[in-house]
Amino acid sequence: MERLTPLKAIRAKCIDCCCGNTFEVRECPCEDCPLWAFRDGHNPNIQLSDEQKALRAARLAKITEKQRQSTD
Repeated sequence: MERLTPLKAIRAKCIDCCCGNTFEVRECPCEDCPLWAFRDGHNPNIQLSDEQKALRAARLAKITEKQRQSTD
């Protein structure tokens, strides 16, 4: 079983709460829910600089390329 990060666990809870409908999670009207701000699987309190975004994108591209090469 895959280990869930806190954000993935919150996302899974929100999907469960909306009967498996991911569209409903996006449209959730329950703004008083303590998980509401995290329902899309992102932490709204983290603001990345353009440099941080570029570094993360480069790291993801590198990982994706390694996975692609290992399946060939």
